[in-house]
Amino acid sequence: MSYKAGIVLAIDTLKDRMGSSIVTIKTHMQANMSSDKKWLNATFLTALKSGVAAGDFIKVKNSYKLSPEFKKKRIDAAK
Repeated sequence: MSYKAGIVLAIDTLKDRMGSSIVTIKTHMQANMSSDKKWLNATFLTALKSGVAAGDFIKVKNSYKLSPEFKKKRIDAAK
C-alpha cells in the first residue's frame, strides 16, 4: 500500500469531522502497516504535501481531511 492510499484509508476510517491530525494518521498507518515494511517519515510528509497540492486533501489548521472533489472522484470510480 502506498503512503497516499494509507493516508486516505486512515482519514476515512477515523471519520473525524474537523479532520485528522498528523499524529493520529501516522499512528493509524503504523498500526496497520505490515511488519516487513519500514516507516519512512519523509515519504509520509511528502505524500501529505503532494495530496494537498493535488487537491485530494484539505489542510484545516493542523489537521487533514478529504476534499469533496476527491470524494466525488472515488464515488465515480467505484461505479
